[in-house]
Amino acid sequence: MIARVLPLLLVGGLACSALGQGTLAEYSGNGSSNTRPFSAPSGWEVQWNATGDIFQVYVFDMEGDLVEVAANQMGPGSGASFIAREGTYYLQVNAMGSWAIRVVQLPPQSATRLSGSISFSGDGIQNTRPFSVDGPWEVQWAASGDLFQVYVFSANGDLVDVMANQMGPGQGSSFQPRGGDFYLQVNAVGSWDLRVVPFR
Repeated sequence: MIARVLPLLLVGGLACSALGQGTLAEYSGNGSSNTRPFSAPSGWEVQWNATGDIFQVYVFDMEGDLVEVAANQMGPGSGASFIAREGTYYLQVNAMGSWAIRVVQLPPQSATRLSGSISFSGDGIQNTRPFSVDGPWEVQWAASGDLFQVYVFSANGDLVDVMANQMGPGQGSSFQPRGGDFYLQVNAVGSWDLRVVPFR
């Protein structure tokens, strides 16, 4: 995966709060810091709200190895990113401005069954929630930035295909012949919208 990694910018405070139902961990802070570790079964999500010009989240295992880039958002806003694999992790947050993060366990069998289309939108890097499709399908997109890539992963986190690698803004589509349970990893600079549509 190609990711734009920026140097750590600001060192800010980090706070944890009481957990709600389905919430594995909650953190908030200002600037850059590493969270305390948390344990997650398979199929969880990082949800965020950030106020600054840069917000990045890197997922590390307890050996200090990078597992996933969960977010790379330019500008304020909220978002969410799915992580397939279970384990004990900590998050490295690289941000300008204040932010809040929730780590949420998704319900078992949470993949959306694709009957019509499913739409996703975001800014920068993030993973979609899983979806299930019986036969061939297509990804359709509109992207505003200098880079837009879409990787297809099986629901257990194995790379299946690279469906898009677009340089510059624009629209496009890409066909996938196999059905199954998948999620998409979007690696982008700038905002984007995409739809997953059954191919008929």
